[in-house]
Amino acid sequence: MALVKREIRPASELTPFRTWGPLGIFDEFNRLFEETLGDFGRATAPSTIVAPVDLYETDEALVLEMAVPGMSAEEIDISLEGNKLTIRGEHKPVEDQGVRRYYLQEIPHGSFVRSFTLPVEINADEVKAEFKNGILRLTMPKTETARAKRIPISTEE
Repeated sequence: MALVKREIRPASELTPFRTWGPLGIFDEFNRLFEETLGDFGRATAPSTIVAPVDLYETDEALVLEMAVPGMSAEEIDISLEGNKLTIRGEHKPVEDQGVRRYYLQEIPHGSFVRSFTLPVEINADEVKAEFKNGILRLTMPKTETARAKRIPISTEE
């Protein structure tokens, strides 16, 4: 059995009795966590963002909708090479006016890149990009050869 040296502190240095309100337990847990782990226990924002996407097809076009809340159109770059669509962006954090001590930090900051191989041929010259309320919407018209055609059925009587 190994001997473990423990520091005994005088009663005057002990944490005073706390009343447990709605955030009391949360505060105490954070204090103990930081005492134990120091800087390793602090949460940091992820360095990359995963921007969720919906990609669907209509009779005339492919439509891509990407959720990028908190970003502006100037922070997003879209490129199309053949049937490969690439969307890049960077969400920069607000410049600090002073020291911030976060209790919780979940708003992601950083860059993202999403690439898609489009399932049908599209007319690149007619692609439209719209940005509204944190949603990027690309409408990519299909070429005439990629559009569904109705084939009439002849009946012999």
